[in-house]
Amino acid sequence: MRRLVFVLADGLRPDAVSPTVMPSLDALGGTFTRALHARTVRPSTTVAALASLATGIGPRTHRLIEPGLGFLPRLRTLCPVARVLAKNGIPADVVTTNLGRAALPVARALAGTAGARRVLTAGRRARETAVQARRLLCEPDERLLFLYLPDCDRAGHAHGWMSDAYLEAAAEVDAAIGALVSWTEEVTFIVTADHGGGGVHPREHDDAHPLNDAIPLVLAGPGVTRRHELVRPVSLLDLPATILWWFGVDVPACYEGRPITEAFQRSVAVAV
Repeated sequence: MRRLVFVLADGLRPDAVSPTVMPSLDALGGTFTRALHARTVRPSTTVAALASLATGIGPRTHRLIEPGLGFLPRLRTLCPVARVLAKNGIPADVVTTNLGRAALPVARALAGTAGARRVLTAGRRARETAVQARRLLCEPDERLLFLYLPDCDRAGHAHGWMSDAYLEAAAEVDAAIGALVSWTEEVTFIVTADHGGGGVHPREHDDAHPLNDAIPLVLAGPGVTRRHELVRPVSLLDLPATILWWFGVDVPACYEGRPITEAFQRSVAVAV
């Protein structure tokens, strides 16, 4: 049974991942595989990055950089990860913090069009949302589970990246990750962010800057190489291809990234 949990910590900078602020994620990266030079797409915005993660292509190609239901016509013409998996009998579920009444229908419409089976919301903080993710992991189903945690991004916009409030939010995200790491004997994890922040303006992340573009990346679980560091540049666009490769599904030719096979102990997709 193959299960992969993709944790997206919105706005998490790599320099926030430390033994003092995020001990669980720091230890996970030290035990398994982490990337030293991972970058997001340009523009480094949540909408553009999420669209790239969903479709495997960059913003210049998918042109989905503005939020809203205007995504839907364009999204239907692409090959989203979840839709490719669904065609191969593998469902994708999305778990996120509670969304507003206006945002939830939009999120469900977009996720459904992209091929996701369902969108579940739980809690206002990362560790509360992780409880819902744990419930799903207890279900003996093969699936991709996408866990979206917006705590760091919210704190960054409100108080500034690397502020005390931001680091508290990073610790909250780490608590959520810590609640899930006991599953690494059975489940594969990819933990990353959509962008950093504070590079040009303390409370923003849109401008081209290394602190806005750098993202953490940790891979863990069965078959993942232990105590390994990826020293080559890795792009957010490599992750959709990696997900499909791991599930043993052919990567569409239109995808712009390539699977990060060196993060795994085997040269073929992992089946657990």
